[in-house]
Amino acid sequence: MDLDLKGKVALITGASRGLGRAMARALGEEGARISICARGTEALDAAARELESAGIEVMAEGVDVTDGRQARGWVENTLERFGSVDVLVNNAGSARPGKLAELPDSAWRETFDLNLFAPVVLSRLAAAEMEKKGGGSIINISSIYGREAGGTLSYNASKAALISFTKMLARELAPKQVRVNSVAPGSILYPGGTWERRFKENPAFERDFISHEMPAGRLGRPEEVAYAVVLLASPRASWITGACLPVDGAQGRMLI
Repeated sequence: MDLDLKGKVALITGASRGLGRAMARALGEEGARISICARGTEALDAAARELESAGIEVMAEGVDVTDGRQARGWVENTLERFGSVDVLVNNAGSARPGKLAELPDSAWRETFDLNLFAPVVLSRLAAAEMEKKGGGSIINISSIYGREAGGTLSYNASKAALISFTKMLARELAPKQVRVNSVAPGSILYPGGTWERRFKENPAFERDFISHEMPAGRLGRPEEVAYAVVLLASPRASWITGACLPVDGAQGRMLI
């Protein structure tokens, strides 16, 4: 099936590794032109080289998306390079471990700045451009631990807020043909990621976690999340907006 993404311009945050890198490749393989950003420029440049070697047209820029000026500059530079914004994937995110008494106010602000407020700012910028050309797709990467209890306290709260923001923004932008959805990954294993590090530190924990939490007997792969993003980015998903799509191998326990 032709997903009608050829020539579209897709912006992906946090694309230097893991999920974001896989999303950039999957969208690029469908013919989209890709603009990626991340804080770490060394890994970002490596991601850009990988995409270019696959024949994907890519622009890469070191950006801290929690800085509104940098976020705006990235969008403006993308417009200057490609002339359009058709897809925005708000993927950058982080978790700060700690209980309520242990987490200072600064940790809460940092978590919400990256997991919620950066997507708010970028969605505002991207939606304005999408409206000019009659539509587009915004995809926010949340987590199953935004849909249900789990994960760390500040992470769960910020990802739940992101899902709520997604639903309300979808209703606001629907008349303008801008679709807004969220994807809720479960536990995903990739080189350099949190789960790889935790499993190397404690192989017994890996066996216990998989046996109790992962019905499929393994963790997910980045490309499995990326394919869901490609679907939601495609104009073929024209009647899907305001949805939160879990991609978790039945790890989550929500009924709806």
